[in-house]
Amino acid sequence: MKPVSVGVIGLGFMGSRWARALAEHPGARLAVVSDVRDELGRELGDRYGARYVADPLEAAADGELAGIAICTPEHLHLETALAAIEAGKAVMVEKPLAHTVEAAEQIRARAQALGVPVLAGHILRFEPRYAAAARAIAAGEIGAVQAVRSERIGLVSDQEILRGRTSIPLYYGVHELDLLRWYAGDVERVCAERSEGVLRARGYDVEDLYSAVLRFRDGAHGTVMIGWSLPAATPGYGIAGMTVIGERGVVRVTQGELGIQHVGEGGLRDLDVHYAPEVHGRLWGALAIEVNHFVACANGSAKPLCTAHDGTEAVRLGLALEESAQAGVPVSIAKTGPPP
Repeated sequence: MKPVSVGVIGLGFMGSRWARALAEHPGARLAVVSDVRDELGRELGDRYGARYVADPLEAAADGELAGIAICTPEHLHLETALAAIEAGKAVMVEKPLAHTVEAAEQIRARAQALGVPVLAGHILRFEPRYAAAARAIAAGEIGAVQAVRSERIGLVSDQEILRGRTSIPLYYGVHELDLLRWYAGDVERVCAERSEGVLRARGYDVEDLYSAVLRFRDGAHGTVMIGWSLPAATPGYGIAGMTVIGERGVVRVTQGELGIQHVGEGGLRDLDVHYAPEVHGRLWGALAIEVNHFVACANGSAKPLCTAHDGTEAVRLGLALEESAQAGVPVSIAKTGPPP
């Protein structure tokens, strides 16, 4: 099959990795890159043999492309995603799908109306450990899900990149909330608390931690703790994990266990062996699996495994956590009907 032509809009932390992974994919040709930073865009375009297009809307509508990966900050997703959908491109939108529920619903509705595939870029769906847990649950190996527990607590140093521009529920929460929906179904109610002080003392107008209790429509219940207030020296890029308890068994993912230790003169050093590790000169891991799936969506041989509906519901739940913590009361989640 002829390589499918694709582009990447937004060349920051994730976008630059998407550009490299697509350029390395044997079934894809990275034809266009776009970023508001002209020098960076031209540099990566030259590195990967792609044409640099400064205007993201022009890149999204480029007639040469079959697929577009949108990796800009979430408040810039809507206009670019709609432009790509209107042009009939397969679209990957890095998490979160959008910065508001209304914007996410616009993306979902327009994609459904035009029959355009939209992959919500929730990388944990493609991480083998989390995917293995989903497979075991779907196969009934632990029985009906009774309870779930998840945590994802990052580092104070996350703000060296984020600079306070987004919230915990939108940055980390959508990861966990999407997994919880994948494992236990739709959520009926959330009740959240939050704390602050560590990040505000460092000049960032964001909270430190959220804790929430969830009730699922199928009867399960669960908890989630998310945040980014751990010291920068915390090994493993922070703390993360997932426990799913069923009527006949349990599945547990402990993200911090790497099976390898790297110690330098400064002490223990973090290594990525799961998400985007470089192996023999090429990016692999969960990102490569996700990119492979997107290429299949772009060439028409697959449908998105994590849809615009999934992305919308993750945003809805994340913002419900913010609402509950702010108001100090539980928040009910309206039924949205079956996925389109």
